[in-house]
Amino acid sequence: MNIYALKHPDGRWLYHLPVPDAFGRPGFTARAKLTGVFADGRPMTELHGNWWATDREAARLTATAQPRPKTTGYRLIDPAAESVRYPATLTREQFDDRVRGDEDTLWSFYTAVTEEQPPLEHVYDGPVMVLEGREPPAPDEPQWIAQLPYVLAERAEYAHLFPGHIPGLAAHMMDVFRAMPCVDFVSLNFQNRPGVHVSLYVPYDEPRTEWRANTGRDGRPLKSGRNVPVKVNRRLTLPIPDRVAADSYAEALELWEQQVAHWTGVVESVSVAACSHCDGKGYVSHGAEQYGR
Repeated sequence: MNIYALKHPDGRWLYHLPVPDAFGRPGFTARAKLTGVFADGRPMTELHGNWWATDREAARLTATAQPRPKTTGYRLIDPAAESVRYPATLTREQFDDRVRGDEDTLWSFYTAVTEEQPPLEHVYDGPVMVLEGREPPAPDEPQWIAQLPYVLAERAEYAHLFPGHIPGLAAHMMDVFRAMPCVDFVSLNFQNRPGVHVSLYVPYDEPRTEWRANTGRDGRPLKSGRNVPVKVNRRLTLPIPDRVAADSYAEALELWEQQVAHWTGVVESVSVAACSHCDGKGYVSHGAEQYGR
C-alpha cells in the first residue's frame, strides 16, 4: 500500500499513516490501543486526519499498540457466595455456555480474570509518494474542494495541493458581520437583489442625544424619560463572492484571509458626520460609500 508524504515548507516531513487494520477499529471496538507512531524509532507528532509529522525524511515508519488484556476465565466476586451453582472460578468456555443459557445473573457474581498481552508493532512498508506543500486543512479551518486528476480522485490526502476552491465566503462574512456591535440586520440576496446586505445603526461623530419618554404599563408616555443617543441607519450591499478559487489550498487560504480582512474593514469603516451645509439637519456618509444605498 502506498504511503503518502508531504515535504512541508517549514522543513518538516508529514506522513499519512492510518491506524493499521491489525490494531482494529479506533474506539471502543478496537482490539488494541495505538500507543505511538515513529520515524526511524523517534516519536512523531500527531496532526489531524491520520497525518503525522517529523523533522526529517524517514527511512522506517512504524506504529505500536497495546492489545486489550486477554480474558482467561472468571472469578467469583464474593468468596462467601461459593456454591455448587456458583463455583469459585469458571473457565471462559463455562462462563460463555452459561450466559448463552440465559444466566444473566452471572455478570453480578463474577469478575473477569485477564492476562496482559505483549505490545504490537506495525511496519509501514509501502512505497512513499512525496509532494511538497502544507498539511491539509484541519476541521476548524476553511475547507477545500479540489479539481483532482482522475488518478487521484480517491486520494484525498493530496487534494489540497491541486486547483480548487474554498466555499462559503459569503456565509462566513455574514456570521462575522452579525457579531459586530452596530450591525442590525444581515441578509443574502435581500428582496432578490444580489449581494450581502448589511444594515447598521451608527452614532454621529459628534454624539447627539434626544429625549425619550418612558412608557407606562398601558403604553402611554410618562413625564419621566431619558436622553438616548441618536443614530443613523446605513445600508450596504456588498458583492462578496461565495467561493475563493486558486491553484492550491495554501494560495486560496491566503486569498480567503485577504477577503475576510477587506470586507470586515469595509463594514468597520462605516461612519457618519453632521452636515455643515444643512446646519445639522442632515448628514454626510463616510466610509464604504460605493456600497451604500
